[in-house]
Amino acid sequence: MALEPEAELRETREAIQDVQRSQQERQAALQELEGMLADAARGTEASRRDLRELARARSSQETVVAEQEGRVDEARDHLDAERAAAARLVRDQWQRERHPGRSPDRAGDDRHQAAFAARIRSARERALAGLRERLEALEAAREQLAREREVLAEKEEQARAALAGLEREEARQRQAMAELEAVIEDEALELERLQRNAATLEAVIEEVEARSAAQAPSAAPAARPEVDFAALEGELPRPADGRVIRSFNDSRGSRLRSRWRGTVLEVANGEAVRAVHYGQVVYADWMQGYGFLVIVDHGERYLTLYSNVEEILVAEGDAVAAGEQLAVAGTGSEAIAPGLYFEIRHNGGPLNPEGWWPSQ
Repeated sequence: MALEPEAELRETREAIQDVQRSQQERQAALQELEGMLADAARGTEASRRDLRELARARSSQETVVAEQEGRVDEARDHLDAERAAAARLVRDQWQRERHPGRSPDRAGDDRHQAAFAARIRSARERALAGLRERLEALEAAREQLAREREVLAEKEEQARAALAGLEREEARQRQAMAELEAVIEDEALELERLQRNAATLEAVIEEVEARSAAQAPSAAPAARPEVDFAALEGELPRPADGRVIRSFNDSRGSRLRSRWRGTVLEVANGEAVRAVHYGQVVYADWMQGYGFLVIVDHGERYLTLYSNVEEILVAEGDAVAAGEQLAVAGTGSEAIAPGLYFEIRHNGGPLNPEGWWPSQ
């Protein structure tokens, strides 16, 4: 029996609502997972930073320990030399007392020499006591440093264990995101996600440009070179060594006709990511859709963006020199980019980075 028009319309509306609800649920699940991934990545980066600080502290302490041990050895050698000199003095005095002089004049000389030797002995005894105290203090300091070194080593081991756990959690989150993205084949959902990520970045860039425009000229980095960013077209260095695997304006591979607004470089995990020119860091944090992202303002409304890195080594507000390390390259991510993602922006719009690099 055919459905009445009103009943058919009602069922159609319910079906549409079910589809919309399903899409919203999947999109919410994807956003929640992206948030979890950001938290895991930030935790991993913090652990790496703590581990690096511990390693620096341990290296510094090793230097202090070595210097302290050198002073202890030097003080001990000095003490041994003073003891030997005191022993010779006592032996010489004993020899003189055992074979006293026979003439009156000689006897007077011996008495004078004995008094002088006694004063020398007293001074040496005081010096020996001071050396012993110093040696004891140095030994105590060395033992304290050794205990602190053991504590640092234990903290370093704990930090490594925590980092390993966070890296496993981060890998699990990435795998879960990849699986969820494979399930979401709806173009509308993918388009919404890409538009949301782009809008987030655009909002940050607009804020950066507004701050830069309002900034006083004297606030620019003191180490400003003679060459401005605009003059480097065709000579700009790459942020890292690696071949181009996604070019500017290439299709991102979906049916949405979405394109890359920068260049993706294949860079080995752990390699240095460097500033291509002097400037000021205006963003250094995780951003949804871009991973860990660093944005450098080079003045004259030129910005460079370095994203999908594993670890950020600078902070917002830092002035950086050309070639200074900004970050550590990480592994590629299908959810973000298959390698190091690099953009050049001028007046808010993206430029082709390959046109700024020296021709091969």
